[in-house]
Amino acid sequence: MVQQLVILGLFLMSFSSFSQDERYYRQIFTGELPKLIESVTAEPEHQFNVRGASYELDLNGDGIEEFIQPQKRDGVDWIEIRDTTQRKVFEGKLFASGGESYIYKIRFVHLSPKVKVLLLFLDEGKTSGRRFDSTARIFLLSFENNDLSTLSLTMGPHHFQEKEGQREQYWRRDFLVSVRDVNDDGVRDIIVEYNHIQRIMTYKKQGLWERL
Repeated sequence: MVQQLVILGLFLMSFSSFSQDERYYRQIFTGELPKLIESVTAEPEHQFNVRGASYELDLNGDGIEEFIQPQKRDGVDWIEIRDTTQRKVFEGKLFASGGESYIYKIRFVHLSPKVKVLLLFLDEGKTSGRRFDSTARIFLLSFENNDLSTLSLTMGPHHFQEKEGQREQYWRRDFLVSVRDVNDDGVRDIIVEYNHIQRIMTYKKQGLWERL
Protein backbone atom coordinates (compact mmCIF):
# COMPACT_ATOMS: atom_id res chain seq x y z
CA MET A 1 0.00 0.00 0.00
CA VAL A 2 2.81 2.39 0.93
CA GLN A 3 4.61 1.57 -2.31
CA GLN A 4 1.46 2.36 -4.30
CA LEU A 5 1.10 5.73 -2.55
CA VAL A 6 4.74 6.61 -3.32
CA ILE A 7 4.26 5.73 -6.99
CA LEU A 8 1.04 7.80 -7.09
CA GLY A 9 2.84 10.76 -5.50
CA LEU A 10 5.69 10.61 -7.99
CA PHE A 11 3.18 10.41 -10.85
CA LEU A 12 1.33 13.50 -9.60
CA MET A 13 4.58 15.44 -9.20
CA SER A 14 5.66 14.45 -12.71
CA PHE A 15 2.24 15.37 -14.12
CA SER A 16 2.33 18.75 -12.33
CA SER A 17 5.82 19.48 -13.68
CA PHE A 18 4.74 18.45 -17.19
CA SER A 19 1.66 20.68 -16.97
CA GLN A 20 3.77 23.66 -15.88
CA ASP A 21 6.19 23.09 -18.76
CA GLU A 22 3.29 22.76 -21.18
CA ARG A 23 1.75 26.03 -19.95
CA TYR A 24 5.13 27.76 -20.16
CA TYR A 25 5.77 26.78 -23.78
CA ARG A 26 2.18 27.57 -24.73
CA GLN A 27 2.71 31.07 -23.28
CA ILE A 28 5.83 31.52 -25.39
CA PHE A 29 4.10 30.60 -28.64
CA THR A 30 0.91 32.55 -27.91
CA GLY A 31 2.77 35.71 -26.83
CA GLU A 32 1.43 35.64 -23.28
CA LEU A 33 4.83 35.45 -21.57
CA PRO A 34 5.90 39.09 -22.21
CA LYS A 35 2.64 40.24 -20.58
CA LEU A 36 3.44 38.24 -17.48
CA ILE A 37 6.93 39.77 -17.33
CA GLU A 38 5.52 43.29 -17.73
CA SER A 39 3.11 42.68 -14.87
CA VAL A 40 6.06 41.99 -12.55
CA THR A 41 8.15 45.01 -13.52
CA ALA A 42 7.72 47.91 -15.93
CA GLU A 43 11.20 47.39 -17.39
CA PRO A 44 12.08 43.66 -17.66
CA GLU A 45 15.72 42.70 -17.44
CA HIS A 46 17.25 41.56 -20.71
CA GLN A 47 19.19 38.32 -20.73
CA PHE A 48 21.57 39.38 -23.51
CA ASN A 49 22.64 43.01 -23.89
CA VAL A 50 25.34 43.89 -26.43
CA ARG A 51 26.49 47.50 -26.52
CA GLY A 52 27.88 48.98 -29.72
CA ALA A 53 30.36 51.82 -30.09
CA SER A 54 29.22 55.11 -28.52
CA TYR A 55 28.83 58.34 -30.46
CA GLU A 56 29.75 61.49 -28.52
CA LEU A 57 27.75 64.51 -29.66
CA ASP A 58 26.56 67.78 -28.11
CA LEU A 59 22.85 67.52 -28.82
CA ASN A 60 21.43 70.45 -26.87
CA GLY A 61 24.17 73.01 -27.52
CA ASP A 62 25.33 73.39 -23.91
CA GLY A 63 28.95 72.59 -24.76
CA ILE A 64 28.76 69.15 -23.10
CA GLU A 65 28.58 66.01 -25.20
CA GLU A 66 25.99 63.30 -24.75
CA PHE A 67 26.65 59.60 -25.38
CA ILE A 68 24.57 57.91 -28.09
CA GLN A 69 24.83 54.13 -28.07
CA PRO A 70 23.16 51.49 -30.28
CA GLN A 71 22.42 48.28 -28.39
CA LYS A 72 21.14 44.76 -28.92
CA ARG A 73 18.81 43.53 -26.18
CA ASP A 74 17.74 39.93 -26.62
CA GLY A 75 18.23 40.29 -30.36
CA VAL A 76 16.22 43.55 -30.63
CA ASP A 77 17.77 46.89 -31.67
CA TRP A 78 17.65 49.77 -29.19
CA ILE A 79 19.07 53.29 -29.08
CA GLU A 80 20.15 54.73 -25.73
CA ILE A 81 21.29 58.27 -24.84
CA ARG A 82 23.11 59.21 -21.62
CA ASP A 83 24.56 62.43 -20.29
CA THR A 84 28.10 62.91 -18.93
CA THR A 85 27.04 61.57 -15.51
CA GLN A 86 25.84 58.38 -17.27
CA ARG A 87 22.24 59.21 -16.41
CA LYS A 88 19.88 57.73 -18.97
CA VAL A 89 18.21 60.51 -20.96
CA PHE A 90 16.36 58.40 -23.53
CA GLU A 91 15.94 54.86 -24.79
CA GLY A 92 13.87 53.57 -27.68
CA LYS A 93 13.23 50.31 -29.51
CA LEU A 94 13.80 49.99 -33.27
CA PHE A 95 11.78 47.25 -34.92
CA ALA A 96 13.52 45.20 -37.63
CA SER A 97 12.17 42.61 -40.04
CA GLY A 98 15.04 40.13 -40.41
CA GLY A 99 18.13 38.68 -38.83
CA GLU A 100 21.48 40.45 -38.37
CA SER A 101 19.92 43.93 -38.14
CA TYR A 102 21.98 46.87 -36.87
CA ILE A 103 22.24 50.67 -36.84
CA TYR A 104 24.98 51.46 -39.35
CA LYS A 105 24.81 55.29 -39.51
CA ILE A 106 23.60 58.23 -37.43
CA ARG A 107 23.16 61.74 -38.86
CA PHE A 108 22.41 64.89 -36.84
CA VAL A 109 20.39 67.60 -38.61
CA HIS A 110 18.68 70.90 -37.74
CA LEU A 111 15.19 71.24 -39.18
CA SER A 112 14.79 74.75 -37.75
CA PRO A 113 16.33 76.87 -34.98
CA LYS A 114 14.01 75.06 -32.55
CA VAL A 115 13.86 71.50 -33.93
CA LYS A 116 16.72 68.99 -34.16
CA VAL A 117 16.66 65.40 -35.40
CA LEU A 118 18.91 62.38 -35.18
CA LEU A 119 18.47 60.28 -38.32
CA LEU A 120 19.07 56.63 -37.44
CA PHE A 121 19.84 54.37 -40.41
CA LEU A 122 18.83 50.81 -39.54
CA ASP A 123 19.77 47.83 -41.66
CA GLU A 124 16.69 45.71 -40.99
CA GLY A 125 18.55 42.51 -41.71
CA LYS A 126 17.66 39.94 -44.28
CA THR A 127 15.27 37.08 -44.72
CA SER A 128 16.49 34.12 -46.72
CA GLY A 129 13.63 31.67 -46.89
CA ARG A 130 12.57 30.79 -50.39
CA ARG A 131 13.76 34.18 -51.67
CA PHE A 132 16.36 36.63 -50.39
CA ASP A 133 15.06 40.00 -49.17
CA SER A 134 16.97 42.79 -47.42
CA THR A 135 15.79 46.28 -46.41
CA ALA A 136 16.97 49.36 -44.56
CA ARG A 137 14.85 52.04 -42.90
CA ILE A 138 15.35 55.42 -41.25
CA PHE A 139 14.09 56.31 -37.78
CA LEU A 140 13.67 59.93 -36.68
CA LEU A 141 14.62 60.90 -33.14
CA SER A 142 13.45 64.50 -32.71
CA PHE A 143 13.44 67.07 -29.90
CA GLU A 144 12.56 70.76 -29.52
CA ASN A 145 14.16 73.84 -27.92
CA ASN A 146 17.28 71.88 -26.90
CA ASP A 147 15.16 70.05 -24.31
CA LEU A 148 16.22 66.39 -24.27
CA SER A 149 13.16 65.45 -22.23
CA THR A 150 11.12 66.01 -25.41
CA LEU A 151 13.01 63.32 -27.36
CA SER A 152 10.57 61.31 -29.47
CA LEU A 153 11.24 58.36 -31.81
CA THR A 154 9.30 57.89 -35.07
CA MET A 155 9.62 55.16 -37.69
CA GLY A 156 10.36 56.56 -41.14
CA PRO A 157 10.25 55.01 -44.62
CA HIS A 158 12.54 52.46 -46.23
CA HIS A 159 15.56 53.88 -48.03
CA PHE A 160 17.04 50.65 -49.38
CA GLN A 161 15.76 47.35 -50.68
CA GLU A 162 17.50 44.37 -52.22
CA LYS A 163 15.43 41.43 -53.33
CA GLU A 164 15.41 38.23 -55.30
CA GLY A 165 12.19 38.03 -57.30
CA GLN A 166 10.53 35.26 -59.19
CA ARG A 167 12.41 33.28 -61.84
CA GLU A 168 15.75 34.25 -60.28
CA GLN A 169 15.23 37.94 -61.04
CA TYR A 170 17.25 40.31 -58.87
CA TRP A 171 16.87 44.02 -58.21
CA ARG A 172 18.23 46.62 -55.83
CA ARG A 173 16.98 50.12 -55.01
CA ASP A 174 19.07 52.76 -53.28
CA PHE A 175 17.01 55.75 -52.12
CA LEU A 176 18.51 59.21 -51.62
CA VAL A 177 17.89 60.71 -48.15
CA SER A 178 17.97 64.52 -48.15
CA VAL A 179 16.84 67.37 -45.88
CA ARG A 180 15.22 70.51 -47.32
CA ASP A 181 12.15 72.71 -46.87
CA VAL A 182 9.64 71.37 -49.38
CA ASN A 183 6.50 73.27 -48.34
CA ASP A 184 8.18 76.62 -47.48
CA ASP A 185 6.98 76.64 -43.87
CA GLY A 186 10.41 77.42 -42.43
CA VAL A 187 10.98 73.85 -41.19
CA ARG A 188 13.08 71.50 -43.28
CA ASP A 189 11.61 68.14 -44.26
CA ILE A 190 13.09 64.65 -44.58
CA ILE A 191 12.86 63.40 -48.17
CA VAL A 192 13.50 59.83 -49.26
CA GLU A 193 13.47 59.52 -53.06
CA TYR A 194 14.13 56.95 -55.74
CA ASN A 195 13.89 58.07 -59.38
CA HIS A 196 10.56 59.94 -59.46
CA ILE A 197 9.23 58.40 -56.23
CA GLN A 198 9.32 60.65 -53.17
CA ARG A 199 8.42 59.96 -49.56
CA ILE A 200 8.36 63.16 -47.53
CA MET A 201 8.31 63.34 -43.73
CA THR A 202 7.14 66.75 -42.46
CA TYR A 203 7.61 67.67 -38.82
CA LYS A 204 4.54 69.17 -37.15
CA LYS A 205 5.17 69.61 -33.40
CA GLN A 206 5.80 67.72 -30.16
CA GLY A 207 7.34 64.71 -31.90
CA LEU A 208 4.52 64.37 -34.43
CA TRP A 209 5.27 63.84 -38.12
CA GLU A 210 3.13 63.86 -41.25
CA ARG A 211 3.97 61.71 -44.26
CA LEU A 212 3.18 63.46 -47.55
